[in-house]
Amino acid sequence: MTRVFRATLLTACALLSLSAAVAQEYTLKLNVKEGDTFKYRSSMDIDFGGQSVLATVTITLKVLKVEENGNIQMESASGEMVIKFGDQEMPQPAPPVTKMTFKPNGSVAKVEGGDAMMQQMNPAQMTFPEKPVKVGDKWSDTVKNPNGELKIEYELVGVEKVGEVEALKIKTTARTVNGKEGESYSADGFTWIDPKTGMAVKMETRIKGMQVEGAPMPIDGTLKMELVK
Repeated sequence: MTRVFRATLLTACALLSLSAAVAQEYTLKLNVKEGDTFKYRSSMDIDFGGQSVLATVTITLKVLKVEENGNIQMESASGEMVIKFGDQEMPQPAPPVTKMTFKPNGSVAKVEGGDAMMQQMNPAQMTFPEKPVKVGDKWSDTVKNPNGELKIEYELVGVEKVGEVEALKIKTTARTVNGKEGESYSADGFTWIDPKTGMAVKMETRIKGMQVEGAPMPIDGTLKMELVK
């Protein structure tokens, strides 16, 4: 009888904890200060005409300035990119530094320098809703990037531990709207956000039809990114 009571009590406590987690609301915004740095390890497994190509690079974001209106200037610098084709590794020069200005809700206000591919791999790029959200809530945004105008849909699907961070797991789905004939870009995946900073701690996304300058065809692949510092 004691064991049954204990099991029932533990189950009730677990259900109450789950209910509290689902009901908890989060106000999402970029909450960083000048001088903060975030270093990410990024990889893209590309399907290139039936051949697998793996591109790896480190990306370091540094907060340059927090403006009076709340906008945040960040510098995105990448290390040497290594492209592995079969057993052959081909180091590539580091791409140019990108300077990006974000609104407090994470949307991009301005982009300077860099290249199109690295802009799309930027881990700070996500639009947050104006109102607090809880697990199950959805929101959307329409943005412009090198692949055209995109409709991006978000859903807060849970809270998970990533390293030492209690991260918010957000499902993301992006689709081209009003694109050029024959060009269709899509991305489906998840991003884990630190609710204290509004910065990504992890991302896994499946990409189809990404336009990259110099590539003979649109790129399909899987993009992974994780905060390492």
